[in-house]
Amino acid sequence: VEHIEPLPGVKIIGLMGMASDTKDEAVVKSQFTTLRQLRDDLLERYECESHSFAELSMGMSQDYHLAIECGATYIRVGSTLFR
Repeated sequence: VEHIEPLPGVKIIGLMGMASDTKDEAVVKSQFTTLRQLRDDLLERYECESHSFAELSMGMSQDYHLAIECGATYIRVGSTLFR
């Protein structure tokens, strides 16, 4: 990310991402780790307030355990809840 323009009335509280649809846990974990590193880099680069970029939404029913290992603060488990 080269530059973030201020967005009037919009407060960014974190990042959200989904891993590739694969059963290869190494690929999924690598993608989650990359998103966490991006979030951490943004926090450092822009010296954000503690609540800005604090949230990391990643992981779904099939890979939530990997997302939690990689630092997710939100997970999406809809397909497990609504079977």
